[in-house]
Amino acid sequence: NILLLGKAGTWKSTLISNYIAETIKSKNKNIAVVAPTWVAAINIWGQTIHSFFKFSGNVSLDDARQRAQWLKKNKIYQALETLIIDEISMVRADLLDCIDVFLRTARRNQQPFWGVQIIMVGDLLQLPPIVANSEATLFAENYSSAYFFDALVMKNPAFVITPYHLEKVYRQEDGNFIELLHRIRNNTTSQSDIDIINSRVERVTTIAPWEIYITTTNARANQVN
Repeated sequence: NILLLGKAGTWKSTLISNYIAETIKSKNKNIAVVAPTWVAAINIWGQTIHSFFKFSGNVSLDDARQRAQWLKKNKIYQALETLIIDEISMVRADLLDCIDVFLRTARRNQQPFWGVQIIMVGDLLQLPPIVANSEATLFAENYSSAYFFDALVMKNPAFVITPYHLEKVYRQEDGNFIELLHRIRNNTTSQSDIDIINSRVERVTTIAPWEIYITTTNARANQVN
């Protein structure tokens, strides 16, 4: 099992795509690729977690267990050898546990994830998992946090996962700019960093029709539009 971490621009998605292509070419392993959102799934030519496992929107452990009973004869799940989960930072702890329960039930084996190789890919400083206010109290009773690493299966001594970190940024070539982005990412910016950013700002009072206006809320965007 592998936890593959890397900041933006380290080609995590490219690495996944290359791995999938080589695996398909060699035909030596049955893999599935999933992500928590459609946008992330499309980016890696995969499916959403809910779509692949036929989960409902508010799936629980009992729901996952029942769903697995219905689908346990499905050859896809029986043949699965490797499961790649992209954008792992967005995967809630309870959803990861639902995947674990589903596979163990569908394949009648109590090993974590039924022994399927798990490859988690993501960046823990990107989008976090979302817990609705209505779920917060119940969630806090069962989990230390909403993040995947606090899932029950992650605390199972039988589940061992090895972390790897991608360090090189390929998206940009300017070393100074990469370091600036790194400081922003880690909340260690200085006034000189802010001055550099502000030096690239052009103060304008009107927006041309062909220019893109980025704002923080739908209400403001609707007002501009």
